[in-house]
Amino acid sequence: MGHVEPSHLAELALGHASSDADAVALRHVASCRPCREELKLMTRVVTAARDAEASDLPTAPPERVWQRIARELSHGAHRLPHSIEQRPGRRHRSPWWHRVR
Repeated sequence: MGHVEPSHLAELALGHASSDADAVALRHVASCRPCREELKLMTRVVTAARDAEASDLPTAPPERVWQRIARELSHGAHRLPHSIEQRPGRRHRSPWWHRVR
């Protein structure tokens, strides 16, 4: 058997193991370190999500943040920030987010 598909590992992490295919996948996980580690990480995420409380969830930013975003978008949406505009005499360089892979 090849490695267990990530979607199948996610189902196992959620506790949805009940078929023969799940039993085969769990036997593979027991003997395959990469699959075992991936299942372990997924199980940790599931546990953390299930244990989360309302106070753990992010809150919306204050209204002033949205107002500033709207203001900045309406005033010069066609212009790039000064830090990434092409300046005379300088080689054009793409913004950093274009270089992230």
